[in-house]
Amino acid sequence: MIRTTIPAAALIAAAALPALPACAGEWGGIFSAVTLASEYRYHGISSSDRQPAVQAYVHWWRPDGFYLGAFGTQVDYGYAQSPSFEIDVYAGKTWQLDKGRTELKAEAMYTAFPDDETPGPTFDFVQVKVAAKRTAGKLAVGGAASFVPDAPFLSRRGFRAEAETTYTVRPNLRLKALGGRIWTERGQDRAFWELGASTTWKHLTFEVRYVDTSLSRRQCGFNRDICGPAVVGAITAALPPIL
Repeated sequence: MIRTTIPAAALIAAAALPALPACAGEWGGIFSAVTLASEYRYHGISSSDRQPAVQAYVHWWRPDGFYLGAFGTQVDYGYAQSPSFEIDVYAGKTWQLDKGRTELKAEAMYTAFPDDETPGPTFDFVQVKVAAKRTAGKLAVGGAASFVPDAPFLSRRGFRAEAETTYTVRPNLRLKALGGRIWTERGQDRAFWELGASTTWKHLTFEVRYVDTSLSRRQCGFNRDICGPAVVGAITAALPPIL
């Protein structure tokens, strides 16, 4: 069951956040958005059985770099007892170095599937992550590593490493390439990659991505359709900031 190899929790909220304003008050600001995606892909694998998914996040940011938030999405793993939604709650700290050109981040996150009725061990898990990003003009290059001490369904320890490059063609148009690998103590290791572009218009962000993984359809288990390559589209509507 491929679902057991560190599922979901992709920190979509962090990737989709707008630039945080320097004019935020002492207590920072609360940012939120709602997304309609053609499907929910997590590192090359569909977590919505190739069906559309509604997603949302709320993110509280402070000027000293501390933040916390929550991300929710529809899910479907293709069997009768599958959970129908996922909730990620996260908190972390960001450090800005070299006049903001270098960013370091440390984060912890808890992922839960409240309506899961699957017999056996829980889907829920905790993840810790460190990341770094360097920006030089229009180009930003970053990497991240994460660790799951007790992955779902007795997969035990899990690790992930990834690298990402973003190029800002113009203020409202960005190109992105991402690749990485996931290892689990008792599970199916895999590499994943994606190429995409996003553009903004007023409070809307439009994104399209090509995603794929090293897993063959045979390695996907009982639901072989979730591993094939796909083009994923999404529309995100940013809500007015609070505070």
